[in-house]
Amino acid sequence: MTAEEKKEMEQLREQVQQLMANNANLAKALETVVERNVDLFERLDCYYQVRMRSEWMKNVMKHHREVMAHADLRDDNELLSMLEARIEGDNIPLPPEYGLKDVADLLGVTQSRIVDLFKKKTIYRTVDRYLDYLRLMRALRLLREKPGYSVEAVAMDAGFNSVRTMQRKINEAIGLTPGEFRVINNPD
Repeated sequence: MTAEEKKEMEQLREQVQQLMANNANLAKALETVVERNVDLFERLDCYYQVRMRSEWMKNVMKHHREVMAHADLRDDNELLSMLEARIEGDNIPLPPEYGLKDVADLLGVTQSRIVDLFKKKTIYRTVDRYLDYLRLMRALRLLREKPGYSVEAVAMDAGFNSVRTMQRKINEAIGLTPGEFRVINNPD
């Protein structure tokens, strides 16, 4: 091999090494680009999921608003029947904080619709009076049917916020204390 061929071979080896170094650098750059693209894809997928959920939630809220708008158009007697069936029939617990909003949600109507319904169509005139009546009836039933229950347990189970409140409501309604009512109904 001549000196010129050796020189050319040496240049080719240097070019090959340079190409290999460039190839390694390109592989690293490609790896970085792929990692970045995977990260962007994951972010885009997350963004897409958030958008889909947001759209779903908007549709649910729109549907709920439509239902609420139409629910307010229900007949008064139908609403009262639904109320009776759902609250009295199912004997749902009525904790002290249960009120107008809960009744409206239960029936799927607006609170103002419930207020109007009670003013116009019931003897109670307000939701709170109605709920107090139901709590009172439950307390009297418990006092009669569960003589082993303490007055405190009856008050809590009936949904009164205190024993004193229950005692006052019972006394106002029937002129007796819970103990006197229990003695009259359970003479044993």
